[in-house]
Amino acid sequence: MTPSAPPATLPGSLGRVVLVVRALCVLGMLTLVAVPIWFWLSPDNVLALGPQMSGVSGAIAVDDRARALGAAVSLLPVGIGLYALWQLWKLFAEYGAGRVFGRVALARLKRFAWALLAAASLAPLVRAAMSVVLTLGNPPGQRQLVIGFSWDDYLSVLLAVVLIAIATVMAEAVRLAEENEGFV
Repeated sequence: MTPSAPPATLPGSLGRVVLVVRALCVLGMLTLVAVPIWFWLSPDNVLALGPQMSGVSGAIAVDDRARALGAAVSLLPVGIGLYALWQLWKLFAEYGAGRVFGRVALARLKRFAWALLAAASLAPLVRAAMSVVLTLGNPPGQRQLVIGFSWDDYLSVLLAVVLIAIATVMAEAVRLAEENEGFV
């Protein structure tokens, strides 16, 4: 579909998917903002969930410095997550308007995929930084740097790369369709 073409009529099922995805985007954005605030403002939350989140084994030191540094480290993944959800929100607005193969929709899909790749690539680094932050107050010899790359990290990177490829192929298909329309 060209940018000047009238929007297509959406099948009812896609209309419902648009509403569900956009509702999930709002829920995700609220969660991405609220949960880190809830987590880092409570030393009890950090003590209870911090080791599991960062892969640390043993004691962690939860003081104001660790909570402030942890909150600062959280800002980058939260920002990337909010950006990804915003791209998804705008993508599904395009879908809702019937511009499924429009240039704007394809650009939003590609930006979402790149944000997903950034988030997936950063996840192991963020966990490693959190392991340092949460053990920084421990005595020497009890501080930890935990580096790990899980199967979930690998699948997330793979999914993001596949979405980038799909968006690229779709954009090329739209370009070729527009070029062919010029010959008719």
